[in-house]
Amino acid sequence: MIQIKKGREPDKLLQYRQQENASYEQMDKDVKEELLDRLLQEQGHLCAYCMSKIPETRELPEGVSAVTIEHWLPRNPDDKIDVGQGLDYKNMFAVCSGRRGCGSEEGMTCDARKGNSEIKVNPLDAKTLSGITYTANGKIKSSDPIIDEDINIRLNLNGETTSLSENRKQVLDSLLRDIKKRCGTGDISLYCQRRLEKIMEMDDPEIPYAGILIWWLKKHIK
Repeated sequence: MIQIKKGREPDKLLQYRQQENASYEQMDKDVKEELLDRLLQEQGHLCAYCMSKIPETRELPEGVSAVTIEHWLPRNPDDKIDVGQGLDYKNMFAVCSGRRGCGSEEGMTCDARKGNSEIKVNPLDAKTLSGITYTANGKIKSSDPIIDEDINIRLNLNGETTSLSENRKQVLDSLLRDIKKRCGTGDISLYCQRRLEKIMEMDDPEIPYAGILIWWLKKHIK
């Protein structure tokens, strides 16, 4: 998971929000399409939570969308408190299907698993991301126990029935093979610095699961 930097909200969303009785549920299709395009561009076509590529290339069950507009603060919270979060651009992310249609709630991830739960980890807030690290086998974790619960329970980013940990491991293993090929047993610090700069400068589309690469490269820069 990496920080997402929001740009200017889409014009159609701004105009729609100013209408009387505007709501996310009643949003016109063209407004939603422009909104989703902007979110995907900002995020490099990566899911805000698991960082898989979206739209997904795998075949999905009938009726399951490959990309969803997620509200970090639930737009229909259990307490029914409406603070305008449904139409707040800073409250919106693009996310993957969350494995909807997998047959069990335990197997779902990201917003599909999160539902109306409130979470502390926020892709817009660097402070909530600062304690996130990874293991060599692709597990994601946090030094903050609440955020660690978000990762493992409310978002299910390490679930045994998902391929997320293995996908992150494969991305990291590919980086390690490339470093060994280019640097051998020599100093890798300069190469890591250049590789990190290249990743951070990338525009759409970004590298799926880039969070584990950024974490590892930062660790190996002197």
